[in-house]
Amino acid sequence: MAGSELDGLKVGDDAVVPRARYTDPGFAALEFERLWGRVWQVACREEEVADVGDFLEYTIGDQSILVVRSAPDTVGAFFNTCLHRGTRLAEGTGRFDEDCMRCRYHAWRYDLGGALIEVVDGEEFDPLPEGLGLGKVRAECWAGFVWITLDPGAPPLLEYLGPLPALLAPYHLEGMRLRANLATVLPANWKVVVDAFNEGYHVQGTHPQLLAWTDDVSLEYEALGIHAHYGRLPGARRALRPSPRLGLAEGDYDEGEILEHFVAGLGGLFSDDERALVARVRAEAGAGGTTMLARYQAGRRQLLEAHGVDTTPFTDDQLTSADDVFFFPNMVGPIYPGSAIVFRVRPNGLDPDSAVKDTWFLEWPRPGHESRRARRRFYPEWTERDWGEITNQDYANMDHVQRGMHTRGGGLRLNRRQESNVLHMHRTIDRYLGAP
Repeated sequence: MAGSELDGLKVGDDAVVPRARYTDPGFAALEFERLWGRVWQVACREEEVADVGDFLEYTIGDQSILVVRSAPDTVGAFFNTCLHRGTRLAEGTGRFDEDCMRCRYHAWRYDLGGALIEVVDGEEFDPLPEGLGLGKVRAECWAGFVWITLDPGAPPLLEYLGPLPALLAPYHLEGMRLRANLATVLPANWKVVVDAFNEGYHVQGTHPQLLAWTDDVSLEYEALGIHAHYGRLPGARRALRPSPRLGLAEGDYDEGEILEHFVAGLGGLFSDDERALVARVRAEAGAGGTTMLARYQAGRRQLLEAHGVDTTPFTDDQLTSADDVFFFPNMVGPIYPGSAIVFRVRPNGLDPDSAVKDTWFLEWPRPGHESRRARRRFYPEWTERDWGEITNQDYANMDHVQRGMHTRGGGLRLNRRQESNVLHMHRTIDRYLGAP
């Protein structure tokens, strides 16, 4: 794509986003070259390669990367191609036998650090260079995730992520474990999918049933370097109230029902204990002169502490609020004390009209309970599974949005406040694409 063509696809000073950014194969090709080839991106959770010899294949576009645990405290990454005839060395997830990677084609072998250790009939080759090994991909670990970058000149991971490590330090994501690992293919550009989870403006249109249970208006949107965040407005106290859009006065709604629906949206963390706590709080309505929310927050602090979660860094309101964080370019999700639901989105191969979405449910391991490795479940068609009412509504939207992007109709005009994170993401993409 020539520079002049890119100029026509940039976000304008008027904040209008061209539709072709979601559909044009040339724009997608430039993203693979200048965006995906340069950013840090999550390949997996560390626990997915927990033991020496464990591997996981991560794909982005037409690139395949092997993440390998080579020692108890070392995780590396390599381009997944044999140096002999180019065969991919492994697919999916698994474990390398005999502490080496063996090519299925001609049986060349590499140690878990990527060094070439055996060439069958090696004397029949021209002398091979000393120290030959698989092409290394930069890999670093933070917050329990394995991050990779294809760019040898990329900044260190913590510098790239700033200021998110400081914001998220109290949550100790590195101590959480995968409860469920779900993946599916959605019929939309990867940015359509990320956009949908990077703002709360769509709740009133896509999820109107939620308005009775949530205040979707009192949210702050904030750019954090190249990343972003949204959550409750500074100084705004959490309250058990519906959306102001409904115009209901106090007394026109049931705080207990709102609390029940809030707990149902926590991703299943300690679900039986949480439901019992809600039932007890509702039964004690009016007791002690404290509000239902305050009693629930106090009970939730005790519950989390009993399960090993350090709640001292969090205010009472933070115990019942989420930090919705966007990790540029493609990971987003609500993070609570003791749990998180993280979405990773990437192109499905080279197709600009298709994306792969991974959903990771993270929770604090319960003392005395043996952690079991979550099995990744993959659904080639999202309709193969019931994802629950809210997610089903989001996924059903994707096809309509993507087909609409192909229809002529001018640029996309975003809400300057509630979609500011979306606009910030697109402008950050433009900075990457504009750099030679």
